This record gives sequence, C-alpha cells and structure tokens, in this order.
Amino acid sequence: MICLYGQHAVLSALDNPKRHLGRLLLSKSSEKADEIQRAHPRLKIDFVSQDDLDRKFGKDAVHQGIALETEPLATPPLEELIEQHQNDDSSLIILLDQVTDPHNVGAITRSAAAFGAHGIIMPKHQSAPLDSAILAKTACGGVEHIPLLTVTNFARSMEQLKKGGYWCIGLDERGEHPLHKAPLKGKIALILGAEGKGLRRLTKDNCDLLTNLPTNPLFPTLNVSNAAALSFYEYNRQNKT
Repeated sequence: MICLYGQHAVLSALDNPKRHLGRLLLSKSSEKADEIQRAHPRLKIDFVSQDDLDRKFGKDAVHQGIALETEPLATPPLEELIEQHQNDDSSLIILLDQVTDPHNVGAITRSAAAFGAHGIIMPKHQSAPLDSAILAKTACGGVEHIPLLTVTNFARSMEQLKKGGYWCIGLDERGEHPLHKAPLKGKIALILGAEGKGLRRLTKDNCDLLTNLPTNPLFPTLNVSNAAALSFYEYNRQNKT
C-alpha cells in the first residue's frame, strides 16, 4: 500500500476505476465527507485530526486534510505501450533521463497529461520513485491519466521506440536546432535530462536530433518541468496546425 495526500491527487485517485482502494483518512473538519460517501459508499473512511495527518506526512506537507491508502497503479511494459499506439498518426512519449526530484517529475506528469502525451518513461535507478506521494501531489491527479514506466536499460528503450516508429528528440542546451524549428510532427519520443547534468552522453548518442530552447544567453537555464511544458506545447502546436 502507498498513501496519497492532497485533494486533487486523492479525488482523482478515487475516480480512477483502475485503483484498488484502501482507507480514506479525512480530517474531522472536512466538508468533503458527505460528497465522498455518496460517490463511494463502500469506501472505508477514518476521521482523523489535522495533527494526525501532520505527524504522518510532516508539517510541511500540504495534505489539505485528506489522504488515501491505495495500491500502486499497474503500468504496461514498454512493448505494450508502443503497440497501443502503433497505428496513431501522432503520439508523444516522454523520457526522463535521471530526473530524481519528485516535484519536477510530478509537474512534468501534470503537463504531459494536460497536453495528451501517451506515457512517461524513466530509468529504474536514479529516478524519482513512482510511488512518491510528493510526485502524485504535485501532479494534481495527472498520474491517473498517463502511465509512468521504469525501464532497466534506458538506451535500449530508445531503440525500441525507434523501431516502433518514434523519432527520438533530445532537449539539450547545446542542441543544434531550436525546438520550434525541429520536426515534431508524428510519433515523437522527447527526452529530457536532469537539471545540472542534462542528458547523459549515451542518451545523446542515441537521439536522432538534439534541440534547444532559445533562451536568454545571459541566463539560459530553465527548470526541467518548465522546459518540458514548453516542449509539449510546441509538439501540440505542430501537430494540430
């Protein structure tokens, strides 16, 4: 069992038929109790104090008086994800190369779900844990709408995507093509690296194209989640015009 907290994360999980639910922990002062009980009459609800939730998640956690015990979501293997979209004219899959901050992965997940991406892939090691409550909270329910996968061999996964018809495009400060001039139509695997380190050498070598976001040369860096959101917008712009 894992435990999610925050209104958007919990209410989205409750509405996801793929979730196997445990207990709902609800603040005694919550105004959501009647609404939730009507929508989920079989759900076990335990009323707790704000202090109980603060002790469970830490005083800095913005739990909003609500938490949910649930099984982690099952995710499809990469082969199945590729097969699901083999006949699509356009498809966006995100690869995160050793992005370890769950806040960043959560924000990227939220944007990816909003822009209709089909999956997020991360290496099994040196990545934010998929069962992170912080990730789910930051994603504001996005984890219920887009599969998050971990893979053992990142470079091999890129090769699998290429064989499935995806063009692998890496986002790198030193990329030779501005993103808005890169060919993003069709099936694209967009690869983003960790802040500071960026894409690993082997990851860069396996990209079909390296692109950049044309930022101020005096201050060129962007948070990876902001760079991701801009990239998703550009993908949609090219594929919907």
